[in-house]
Amino acid sequence: MEGIPTESLLKRYQHWIFAGISALLLFLSFPNLNLFPFAWVAMVPFFIALTRATSWKSAFWIGYLTGFLFFAGLLPAILLLYPYANIFATMVGYLLLVGYTALYFAVFAVLMRFVPKRSNILFFLSAACIWTALEWVRSWLITGFPWGSIGYSQWNNLPGIQIASLVGVHGISFVIVVFNAGIATLLCNRHRWRQEIRALILPLILTLFCFGYGIFQLQNADPLDKDTNATNQTDAETLKVALIPGNIPQLQKWNLRQFPNILQRYIGLTDKASREDPEVIVWPETATRSRALTGEWPTYYRKFSQMLRDTGIPILLGTANTGETDKAIGQFSIGVKKRGTEIYNRVLSIAPDGRIHGDYAKMHLVPFGEYVPLAHLLPDFIPNFIQFEPFVHGKTVNLLPVFDVKNKTAPRKIEVGASICFESVFPDEFRRPVKMGARVMGIFTNDAWFKQTAFPELHLSMAPFRAIENRIAVFRCANGGFTCVVDKFGRITTPLITPDTTQEILIASVPLLSSTEQEQTLYTRYGDWFPILCALICIGWFGRQITMWARRRHS
Repeated sequence: MEGIPTESLLKRYQHWIFAGISALLLFLSFPNLNLFPFAWVAMVPFFIALTRATSWKSAFWIGYLTGFLFFAGLLPAILLLYPYANIFATMVGYLLLVGYTALYFAVFAVLMRFVPKRSNILFFLSAACIWTALEWVRSWLITGFPWGSIGYSQWNNLPGIQIASLVGVHGISFVIVVFNAGIATLLCNRHRWRQEIRALILPLILTLFCFGYGIFQLQNADPLDKDTNATNQTDAETLKVALIPGNIPQLQKWNLRQFPNILQRYIGLTDKASREDPEVIVWPETATRSRALTGEWPTYYRKFSQMLRDTGIPILLGTANTGETDKAIGQFSIGVKKRGTEIYNRVLSIAPDGRIHGDYAKMHLVPFGEYVPLAHLLPDFIPNFIQFEPFVHGKTVNLLPVFDVKNKTAPRKIEVGASICFESVFPDEFRRPVKMGARVMGIFTNDAWFKQTAFPELHLSMAPFRAIENRIAVFRCANGGFTCVVDKFGRITTPLITPDTTQEILIASVPLLSSTEQEQTLYTRYGDWFPILCALICIGWFGRQITMWARRRHS
């Protein structure tokens, strides 16, 4: 390397430098930094780098480096799980996950080699279609991992994400990639910019439509009442909730000896919240051990039952229990009633008299965090690194009925949809309770695993999209994370309660879907129709290219 001018070195390795710049800009656009405008130019260096690729192999490695650097910066919370798991397991898991997700950038780069560069409109649309299709595949393949989808970088850009009610978060990614491709094409052909600038018409039209639609939608939004930290609801029907995150450190949650203090903390905070006269109390995911509810631990069961009677308020809470859910708490009898041994991560709707009006078991579990995929095929040493008792997937989507017990003559019944932790990152799954008739959605989560990392905020950033996609209000009760209420326009309408705030409970009136709002959004009705369309277009186009190549070869 000695004697080679610096300018020559930069020129030789400029495609790798551009790849690193794109990875950095993408990283900066996500939490915790949230510099979301960077996403609109973040892929420009990446596209320019691809023009320097001399073969599909070099394109692959440009894409892989970009993806690896981006996800390595986005996902270090996986590496920092070592207090709760074997350090070797977390290191291997982190590297495997980063390496796997980077493959999608690499595959995108290779596929772009087959897109004609001079057909500008086709280039923009092809880039966006391929990117959107790959993001969608990543969201479900091998159980799915949608973290880092470029659309999520815009969660603070309210005008720019309202179109998610039509096309979902993947539609936002589509528009961003089209815009980036347009800028990159102009820069690469700046010597004939007068001809190329016309190619920017389509990206500009799509971007302006996206923002124009968002501005129009936000004009219909009620103003936020900053005095009450809630949406100004003059006519709309609401549900007054008391969110009790608890914010128990994860190591304490695992410690059985800490359970009496944990339960007492939740009971004390619930008593405090009940003085504000809420209509329902909400505890987060796995807030209490099931043995305190079933009666197997009679002392704690009596304390919990006494709390229900004293407050006289229904409660939605997260717990883990085995087998079928009883009709009421306390109906557990050792040696008499046969119960299943399968453990479910559940949310229960419990009335003040102890009756269980509904339950929902988590259907989309965290691989290697809540269950071991293909456990029977793995080597025997793997279980030594898995320090938990695996859960079982829930079977059906159940709504959670909550009855307004304050109205003695005609108590209203409110159907609440539940999404437990990891499930809330999957938009096509989140919409199912809404499609079934939920009038409000609740996210019950335990983010204490990821203390002092970007993951709790990354998880929070997805809630506004779920609200907009379905035009439904969402309350979020998070142990160790961000507790808040999000309205149907994706606005966080309450203070954020975290382990670092002095405020420990959140009382808020959450808007309910009214009878006049029963017309569901395009996304609620049809789910991921837009990325599926992109995937079908890609399959059709590449299929045609392969067919033409085969004909030429045999002619």
